[in-house]
Amino acid sequence: ETCVLIWTLLQPQFLPKPDAELWTKTADGYFSKWDFPNCIGSIDGKHIPLTKPPNSGSLYYNYKGFFSIVLLAVADAFGRLLVVDIGSYGSCSDGGIFSASCLGKHLCEGILDIPAAKKIPGTELITSHVFVADEAFALLPNLMKPFARRQLTTQKRVFNYRLSRARRQIECTFGILSNTRRIMKSIDTDVLPAIDSVKAICVLHNFLLAKEPNRIQIASDSDKDHWRTTGDTSARFTGSRNSTQQSATIRHTLCDYFNSPEGSLPWQLEACMH
Repeated sequence: ETCVLIWTLLQPQFLPKPDAELWTKTADGYFSKWDFPNCIGSIDGKHIPLTKPPNSGSLYYNYKGFFSIVLLAVADAFGRLLVVDIGSYGSCSDGGIFSASCLGKHLCEGILDIPAAKKIPGTELITSHVFVADEAFALLPNLMKPFARRQLTTQKRVFNYRLSRARRQIECTFGILSNTRRIMKSIDTDVLPAIDSVKAICVLHNFLLAKEPNRIQIASDSDKDHWRTTGDTSARFTGSRNSTQQSATIRHTLCDYFNSPEGSLPWQLEACMH
């Protein structure tokens, strides 16, 4: 009952429905802090441990070997949650959960109020506004994922590193949620109370960031050497997915930008080789 009340009172102010203004502000944050243009959020899923629900079979049993519900979330450049989808079966893949979620459906239907494509600052290159995700997700005009590991060129490795550098914000946010809101490590309740608990945790996380922004530290550029990842396929990869030519073109445009004098970072070649 307390969790329901926390969500009801705080959600309208601290986790409101995103609009064009919020997406634009998010994109500005990702470009200024993480050097990724037109990025409107990093997205991933987190398994919340759960006592096995009665008569549920293997629906909640995940690939990690325990029962769970999934928190699918989008984070901004500073660790604030923008969108949450809570309660999917632990046996489902992140990509499948995203496709079935309101966020995924609205994205495909073009009704998320995402700003129109625009030029990357300092160039004549134009790209759509995009979410960044790992290989468990499909490549879409508004959703970028890494190039597959097979036959990676240096340019593609750079793209994967730059995408991973932006995408880590959702992983950092999940780490904060687990470490400081320890209820997410194990919820010994039925499914519906567990969902209410996670909703309360998410909105309280944003509340604390708003009230004490310096209390919670999100990874900064100073620890860039600790994030030398190429966005390789994770254990959640669910197989090959079709992508449209438009999606591939946007990804290659961003790849060109990250490898250009205007868009490259001094350490990226060394970082992407580790």
